[in-house]
Amino acid sequence: MLKSLDSLSKVIAVDLGTDVTRVWDKNEGLLVEHPSFLAVDTTSQKILAIGKDAQEMQGRTAANVQLFRPVQKGQVWDVAVARAYLQAVLRDVLGKSFLSPTLVLSVPASLRPAIEQETVQLGYSLGAREVLTVAQPLAAAIGSGMPVADASGGFILQLGLGISEAAVISLGTLVGVEATHQAGEWFEQQIILSLKDIGKVTVSRETARELITKLASLDEDFSSSLLVTGKSEKTQAPKEVEITTQDLYEPTLLAANNYVRLVKKLLTKIPTELTVDIVDKGLLLSGGGAKLRGLDEYLVPKLGVPVSTVDEPDQAVIRGMGTILEHLDEYRQSLGQRE
Repeated sequence: MLKSLDSLSKVIAVDLGTDVTRVWDKNEGLLVEHPSFLAVDTTSQKILAIGKDAQEMQGRTAANVQLFRPVQKGQVWDVAVARAYLQAVLRDVLGKSFLSPTLVLSVPASLRPAIEQETVQLGYSLGAREVLTVAQPLAAAIGSGMPVADASGGFILQLGLGISEAAVISLGTLVGVEATHQAGEWFEQQIILSLKDIGKVTVSRETARELITKLASLDEDFSSSLLVTGKSEKTQAPKEVEITTQDLYEPTLLAANNYVRLVKKLLTKIPTELTVDIVDKGLLLSGGGAKLRGLDEYLVPKLGVPVSTVDEPDQAVIRGMGTILEHLDEYRQSLGQRE
């Protein structure tokens, strides 16, 4: 019965991330890629904008306009806000579907069961007839092409904006997971604090993110600079200043060493047999944070294992979820499914 219903109704995956929401349709592939923002008129309670349009309102809105981020630290932060946001996102995707959709939602592997159940109920409140969840590191591993059903262990570090998770996968399930909220947003904040400390300028989170993308590097051979505008720490007046790769090195090193500690903590907790597999196969990096220049090379001597970054690391989770949609019956029955 489920199979016939799948063939008639929408079967979609939603990677509801702290930074970006991505929606994948079983038949059409990637449909939506929105920044996870919602703008609401607090007077009328009407939604004014979602996604990029809402994000661009930051710091530029009237008093009656409030911006919300439905996901923070990797999880649904406010169920009502998340429901309103997803309703707006899915309205464009589903249109007037004959049957309610099957939804597969991504969640952190370390999410507490009670919070995961809230996320499942959120899916049902949107009109879904069936809601499944998948752990983000598992989805990323599938999206990277890792043979997750093998008995030999696979090792992945999923670096998100709100949460980073190191995971070992064997026989289609998560054998061990370690997580930290000192992830992408934390890194951005360290950039802001560091630039204040060296007396250069106070910058916005948007500028900090741009600096990470264009300048931050663990590769000692890379050096560049960027002219940015912020506020003078002394006068609060606008100030233009040149920032160099070297200016960002200390917070960049802090972020990288957080990842080292996270991985080493996980390695102390997994069976010896899987440790041997990991040393042989190495570590995969996924998520937006995996784009940090020179991170893979930096981790190799620190961890003593091969390290490589998956193709399009920020797309790994949603790609894996797309693969799950193609094999949904098997996933329903697998150990990888999170009930």
